[in-house]
Amino acid sequence: MSEEQNIETTEATEAPAQENAAQVIDAAVSRGAFRANEAAQVGAVYNKLEAFIKSVADAQKAQENTEAPASE
Repeated sequence: MSEEQNIETTEATEAPAQENAAQVIDAAVSRGAFRANEAAQVGAVYNKLEAFIKSVADAQKAQENTEAPASE
């Protein structure tokens, strides 16, 4: 496998893992896994994770748009 293919594979598998992490935090909060005094810290991490997931998705869309094959 070439280095370029390896990078693409890694990038493709990172987003679902990050989305799953956000889902885990959401489920844990909804089930009362965190104490009230921890809620602000957990929420801050969740917000950062969600923002990162969105930025990765936006970057991937932008890259797909720039790499689209030109019509001949």
